[in-house]
Amino acid sequence: MNSLKRLQFGSRVLLVIIASLLVLTMLSCGGSKNDTYPPTSCVRDQILADCLVPKISDFRITEDYLLMRDGVRLAVTHYVPNAPCARTFPVILEMTPYRKDDDSYIYEYSVYNYFARRGIAVAHVDVRGTGGSEGALPDREYSDAELDDLEDVVAALAKLPWSNGNIGMQGISWSGFNAIMTAMRRPPALKAILIAHASNDIYGNDVNYIDGGLHLDVFALEMEVENIVPQSPDYAINDAYFNDRFEQYPWVLTYLHHQRDGEFWQQGRSLQSNWGAVDIPVYAIGGLLDGYRDYVPQLLDHLAVPIRAEIGPWNHAWPHDGSPAPVYEWRKMAIRWWERWLGGQHTGAFEENCLTVFQRAAIPPDLNMETTPGYFRLDSWPVRGLKEQKFYLETDKRLSETASTSSQMQTLHYKPSNGIAVGNWWGEVTGEMSSSDRDALVFDSQPVASSTPILGNSQVQLTVSVDAPLADWVVRLEDVFPDGRVSLVTGGLINGAQRLSRTQPQAIVPGEIFTLQFPLRFTSYTFEPQHKIRVVVSNAQFPMIWPTPHRMTMTLHTGGGESYIELPIVPSGTPVTLPGDIDPYEEPADAKSLSSEPLTYFKIVRDDPHGITEVQSEEGASFVVKERHFQRKNNLSYWVDNTNPVAAGFRGDGWQETIVDGRKLLLRAHIEITSTQDSFHAIVNRSIHENGRLLREKNWDEVIPRDFQ
Repeated sequence: MNSLKRLQFGSRVLLVIIASLLVLTMLSCGGSKNDTYPPTSCVRDQILADCLVPKISDFRITEDYLLMRDGVRLAVTHYVPNAPCARTFPVILEMTPYRKDDDSYIYEYSVYNYFARRGIAVAHVDVRGTGGSEGALPDREYSDAELDDLEDVVAALAKLPWSNGNIGMQGISWSGFNAIMTAMRRPPALKAILIAHASNDIYGNDVNYIDGGLHLDVFALEMEVENIVPQSPDYAINDAYFNDRFEQYPWVLTYLHHQRDGEFWQQGRSLQSNWGAVDIPVYAIGGLLDGYRDYVPQLLDHLAVPIRAEIGPWNHAWPHDGSPAPVYEWRKMAIRWWERWLGGQHTGAFEENCLTVFQRAAIPPDLNMETTPGYFRLDSWPVRGLKEQKFYLETDKRLSETASTSSQMQTLHYKPSNGIAVGNWWGEVTGEMSSSDRDALVFDSQPVASSTPILGNSQVQLTVSVDAPLADWVVRLEDVFPDGRVSLVTGGLINGAQRLSRTQPQAIVPGEIFTLQFPLRFTSYTFEPQHKIRVVVSNAQFPMIWPTPHRMTMTLHTGGGESYIELPIVPSGTPVTLPGDIDPYEEPADAKSLSSEPLTYFKIVRDDPHGITEVQSEEGASFVVKERHFQRKNNLSYWVDNTNPVAAGFRGDGWQETIVDGRKLLLRAHIEITSTQDSFHAIVNRSIHENGRLLREKNWDEVIPRDFQ
């Protein structure tokens, strides 16, 4: 046998050995010829991600600046692998205003180091005018300046000496939003995105106008404080600081000036206005207890690109540390995702759309729930075997699978404080719902005969009238346990003035009968035998949505098939195991979390059905970063007069103390918004103190017309 033949023979033997080892590896990780989770390639991707993630190197952290087209420098922190020999790496980018040197440093380190140790570089950039970046604070979230900068940043990262020229964007919440928006602009070096808790509709599915209704929460207060923190790392107080940050117009007031959908919200920012704009692969993660979860099925429905989609049982967090459990090591699959789309490993992986979703079992009401009952299932989309089943709202408060032949009208007097049990948005764990059901129209089914899983967006039709020119309609889907306990399954609402158009709202003609159709938020759930399916209809979702100003009575037409809910009933799925062995949480050596007070559930401080209802919540944290000490606190209060709903209000007080180089900086922000029938009265106050001395205070006091809110 000559040397060439020996080489060919040896190569064939080596290939056989490798193939055998791969089969054994797949079997050891749970793969087998009996795996039938559709589609098959999704199972293969999962098995490979679970088994073949190398940990190849240590990494280094460097600080730098990136020069933008207008001369402004943006601060960037690079997490770069230390490879044993000179080589280039894929780069993933995240850009936020959340101050990479302060608030974000500890948590982001725990995510970024995972990738850097496995051969993928990370760049974390502060939005201009925030954190360590130069320039003036933009006039809004996702400003034109921010998106222009992102195009420049992508191009700059592709040219770094250790970059292989292929850039991905990865991020949660804000950085998930701007990843979609940057992908819509198609910078050449951007090859794929991986996002969690994002949105394709920043008017109706963000935190300013939830489902078209005015929403105010802790985010508005947090950003009001963070936007006036001086530039890191020096925290200098000078003319540039006051001009570029402290004196800039408050975002919360900007959003109050844009109360209806339109170009401000849509142009170049909301993907649903131009689905064809994204032409690169998307890895989308959602949570069943997160307010943004609807974006995942929307992407699956409309994008013509490879999509990897996962929806777990948790809240607004990455899957490895979300709450409640179960969690999984999503970063294993993310490594393979980035190697496929940025690293040039053309193995055919991740080229078929897949949806992995947590199928929730029946969940008792529990504000302290730690683990969600249920299982992960792997599906194609739409789910095979999905059946849309209508349940009709009947005149005797029944929810029936068959519509009666006659219709009647049921009335409901508006209680503007209704709905507190739901919480701050369509997410987070919830407790017993009965208290919020008392002041609403309630429809219960007969006890369920067999296990009934649902998966998707339930659709609602209501035939209604009201004796006021403005009203919201809220529908909640709930589960009534045999012992009488009631759990929230999902919900949704519609601003009645936007019944025909979100961009051209119209006043309601009192007494006019019309039909509303709208979806509830995406969910999974399983109604078990002897449980009842409940539908709740009201005109308030306090304090999630600002109360409409009129005392009123709503009429709901029931029976005759006029009002119904359509549930997306699916077959039971086959359980699938996602990657375990979650890397332990790791804080950087030069930083430490000292305490954390998560946002508390609403505490009811007054609840007079014939007077004022008021709820409060608070959050706080303290931490140390590179010998700089930080402490912050946010307090919120909402109130409404049940006898005079025009009298409603929101108050937020936030402060942050920063100790750096012996200097103690105290930044305070106060937001107070009240309403009349025709307008909002908005007050924003900022102040900055150094070593106990007031340096400057700034006030805005505006009356802004109500625009069908």
